[in-house]
Amino acid sequence: MNGMKQKFLILLTMAFGLVACALDDESETKWKPKTETWTVIIEPEYVMGYSSWGAYSSIGVQMDAFNEKGERIGRFYSGEIKGFTFEEGYRYKLRIEATTTDPGIMDGPDYAFQLIEVISKEYIGISKEGRREVTMDVQMVLMLTPDPASSRGFYFLSGKSVDGGETLDMGMQEIYGAKYDTFYESDDEGRFHRYNCRMRLSITPSDEPVYVKHNYRIRLEELISRREVTEESCVVATSMDEFESKEIELYHY
Repeated sequence: MNGMKQKFLILLTMAFGLVACALDDESETKWKPKTETWTVIIEPEYVMGYSSWGAYSSIGVQMDAFNEKGERIGRFYSGEIKGFTFEEGYRYKLRIEATTTDPGIMDGPDYAFQLIEVISKEYIGISKEGRREVTMDVQMVLMLTPDPASSRGFYFLSGKSVDGGETLDMGMQEIYGAKYDTFYESDDEGRFHRYNCRMRLSITPSDEPVYVKHNYRIRLEELISRREVTEESCVVATSMDEFESKEIELYHY
């Protein structure tokens, strides 16, 4: 009987040992976050695009970031560094925490960022070299392919100067200071309203692309007026060549 008990205890010990080994192996292979401390320089003027860290899938206002050697390290969305508020016109030197995120989360960002401290904040101002102003009537446009059976299409902003001498096509987020619902909104009854907006815009050239392939910044200086337009006036059917050309211009990085 004692022999049976002894065998049972040996088997039980072996079982616990196997479980412990399995837990150890699991703990070694299980993902664990890693945190690094970065020092980054945030440039004084905004740019447009996608996050360098995969935080968002849409184009938005970003901050251009460099390291202390002057090398570009990427771009952050304006709210991507928790605890930090970007004010255009200032160059910031920040110390931040960069923590890796779980790679098992689909479409998640590569890092989560947290502000540790603002080391310096220096007023640089906003470039006005080559800046010009133009008053335009701007509205949202849906461009479709010539194939009526196709569901391909994309939205953009189309502007025409009030004197008729200039037209300008822009991405939906390209006018800094203008909101999406300036051009398109729904009421309490679920009806959609589209607007043609008269705007005073400033356009300032840039040495590098600010939005996709556009080497200029567009800022809203004044929303003068807006009037409601029909849905039909916001839809454009075009040739396949023009469709693809406009899509590359406005949405392909």
